[in-house]
Amino acid sequence: MLKNKFVVLAMLPFMLSACGGGGGDSSSNNKSGGDGTQDLTSNGTRYYFMDHEISIYEDDDISIEVGDSLSFGAFEIFNKQVKDPESNQPLNSYLLTEKKLYLPTDIATKVMNIHSMTDWTYNVIGDVKEDWKLERVDLTNKNMFDTVLPNYRTLGFDEFALGNAEIFLNVHGNKVFPAGSACYRLVSRKSNQDTFAFSQKTMIEQSFEDFNLENEWYLFDLIEKNPFVFTYRAANGGWQGVSWTTIYNTSLGFAANNSVAVEYQGQTYGADYTSSIEWTAKKEIGHWETYLKNVNEPEQIRKAKLKIAQLKSGCYVYNEKAAEALYALSSLDWQPYKN
Repeated sequence: MLKNKFVVLAMLPFMLSACGGGGGDSSSNNKSGGDGTQDLTSNGTRYYFMDHEISIYEDDDISIEVGDSLSFGAFEIFNKQVKDPESNQPLNSYLLTEKKLYLPTDIATKVMNIHSMTDWTYNVIGDVKEDWKLERVDLTNKNMFDTVLPNYRTLGFDEFALGNAEIFLNVHGNKVFPAGSACYRLVSRKSNQDTFAFSQKTMIEQSFEDFNLENEWYLFDLIEKNPFVFTYRAANGGWQGVSWTTIYNTSLGFAANNSVAVEYQGQTYGADYTSSIEWTAKKEIGHWETYLKNVNEPEQIRKAKLKIAQLKSGCYVYNEKAAEALYALSSLDWQPYKN
């Protein structure tokens, strides 16, 4: 899901010093709750994305892991807000809501308000916003490999080598986080309204009427081939003179692939649909557990078990103490996120 990824925070490159520190005066930079019981939201506090990412080769029903990388990034809090390079810049796409059609030239907010480290609100533009809930996880003396790559120790690696992951396990598989380490896990995310995002780059050479008709047949196919046992719903309508159509699952709110389109000024555009249905990690875990009962192929089973482990045990962001410890591990090739 959500870095799903779902991704609204800036992946700002940073460099930790050779000794694993954040650089500069430690009294101003090391604001990660030294007693290990809480993390701060005061000005200049940094939190870090430390992720293992897998390159996947997909062809029809085949999905194979062909390589991996370790990526890092950071965000910094000022006035209990996190801004990214797109904050207060033109939206660069259309955003349709029931009350308004935002234009590409409209200035987007795109600021995350950090009420606390477990309660965030992402302001997109106008009155469009998302509420995010997280939970704090104390990582003191927790295994580092099992935190970054949950369940890989048990399930092993795919037939293609995952170099960084295997080095992590073989060289640092028994390392634990130092005292004061913590991370935050995403629990839920909810938009306050339904939206459709589209641009002129997503034009479809098909009439809106035909696309909408195909969605009716697509819905039957989704229901028939549904190992997650999702309940799908097809919906269509019109706001602000723009017609729209979508198919989404009623549990998590995700739109089915290639099921969303709008008609604007006589032209059909593919769109991204954001539902006001709340996504929760608990609900997604339940669907993956159902999926496990309905599939037989080893790669499908492995994928589901890894996904469940990530949702249950993985981390979204780390405090500075935990990030320093990960970055300091020798032989691991941490690379900054590529925007």
